Amino acid sequence: MNDRQLRYALSVWRERSFSKAAEKLNVSQPSVSAQLHSLEGELGFKLFRRTGRGVLVTHKGQTFLHRASQVIDEFLDLSDRARQLRGGPPVSFAIGFSSSVAQAMVPAAMTALAPVLPRVRIETITCPTRRVLRFVSEERLDAGITIEASPRDLPANVRTERFGSVAIVLVVAPKHRLARSNAPVDLTRLVNEKLIVHEPDIGYGQQIQTLLADRGLRLNVAAVADNAETIKLMVRSGVGLALLPRSCVEEDNPAAFRVIPILPQLELPMTLVRADRVPSPAEERYFQLLRQGLSDVQSARDLTPAI
Repeated sequence: MNDRQLRYALSVWRERSFSKAAEKLNVSQPSVSAQLHSLEGELGFKLFRRTGRGVLVTHKGQTFLHRASQVIDEFLDLSDRARQLRGGPPVSFAIGFSSSVAQAMVPAAMTALAPVLPRVRIETITCPTRRVLRFVSEERLDAGITIEASPRDLPANVRTERFGSVAIVLVVAPKHRLARSNAPVDLTRLVNEKLIVHEPDIGYGQQIQTLLADRGLRLNVAAVADNAETIKLMVRSGVGLALLPRSCVEEDNPAAFRVIPILPQLELPMTLVRADRVPSPAEERYFQLLRQGLSDVQSARDLTPAI
């Protein structure tokens, strides 16, 4: 079994046709058929069967090809990593965005990296802060963008750079009683409200809880969600209130939520996270572009320069 056989099989699976797969692969149809025949002989079962509607994958074939697709992706990732270890420029640059700030940060990061496209493929994921930190630590991500985490929550082999800060606001449904006034709401008034929280043990969720704990108070947590979009849907459904970065609701329909300032005002640092190692010259170039692009976001209404 070799990677060519797997690639040919995956192409037939995608195209549902030997002739179309051959065209995509820029080889002859007999070459595709020969490789598939050899692969099926080694496997001991058929991957495909021909019908009047074209080529259909068998049940065993579907199970095998799902895994084959993952193997080919992993093989390509390994090839990219070897190229980087040899000192060559990476062909991809992977960024993880904390789901609480992705709405504002993704456009800024993509604009910043525009000069290297399409020569370098930008890969992105949006996930909870703790996962971003872990993936950067494991070097499954080249960079992470998150609200600053406590030093005790940082893996030992990552480092962070501040580039600005984000304002935290209260988000309520339009008919909630707190929506009747434009006055800022003191955090102490929220202890009897049902709160929907995001990552209560890290990042801004942790800082809010600590702020109240210093006053002998605790939030009444009704629900926990791992991303801002789900939280907003829950607020609209009447599940409770939420404290979110203002960037999460900046572009939303004003009729969907009321956004209310809080007291004390909370401006939390934003950080660029990277592995604690010497980057290649190409990687350093990408980090420089990101730093500049993210710093430019400070001019937005919900960001202020880092001190």
